[in-house]
Amino acid sequence: SYMFIFVSSGINAEYGSYMFIFVSSGINAEYGGEQRDLFRLLHEAFTALGNGEKAIKALVHLLKLYGENEGVEAKADAHICVISHIAQPNIFIMDHLLDLHPIKALDGQLIHELLQIFVSGDLNDYLEFYSANTDFVEHLSVSHEQNKRKLRLLTLASICEGADEIEFSKLADRLNLEKDEIEPFIIEAIGSGLVKGKINEPEGRFTVSTSINRCFGQSQWSVIKDRLELWQKNLQVVRESLNKGGHLMMPIGS
Repeated sequence: SYMFIFVSSGINAEYGSYMFIFVSSGINAEYGGEQRDLFRLLHEAFTALGNGEKAIKALVHLLKLYGENEGVEAKADAHICVISHIAQPNIFIMDHLLDLHPIKALDGQLIHELLQIFVSGDLNDYLEFYSANTDFVEHLSVSHEQNKRKLRLLTLASICEGADEIEFSKLADRLNLEKDEIEPFIIEAIGSGLVKGKINEPEGRFTVSTSINRCFGQSQWSVIKDRLELWQKNLQVVRESLNKGGHLMMPIGS
């Protein structure tokens, strides 16, 4: 057991220019343990400062320092990380957590099932989970009403993904809302950055421009690959047209 003091006026650009002084007795002698203790203290400091997003970044860095078979402490930190992501109102994308060893160690537990819902499930999945595990959710440091709000927003993003136009009646059914609540909710979703589009109030429709991808996997990489290949072809057409000194004609594509 010894005294460990860390002082910095700029730990990392990611964490800003805060001044931290950490004093702790009994920090692990192992280097990896010292790093984890530091990021755990960073999480506590940013939480105390009311900076939830930086506190969560510190937690994610902490989890990345755990190996595949590092026990109980890793699971405890993983549990806090999941709850922090769910509780933060402006954090919607969580699929990156599933690749972390401590999160994988939670597989089979209710907290992991809840995370899976926020990663790729919808509002109905959450409501079914809450009905079956009400006591579990109520004892977490998250609000059931806030969970429903976030899952509604995420469900809307999933509905909009790949869609051109959606009727209000379909949204009312999927989002468990009255028809007169749909327009204000879409406006909230647009404000959150989850979707972009145009509301057609007279016809009761929402025309989708873009929507976030909740999970970024092989299919999303394939879309990017196709678009890059199309842009490459378009640039080749431009180059050939300029070299010939002729009219510029480009293929049309998305």
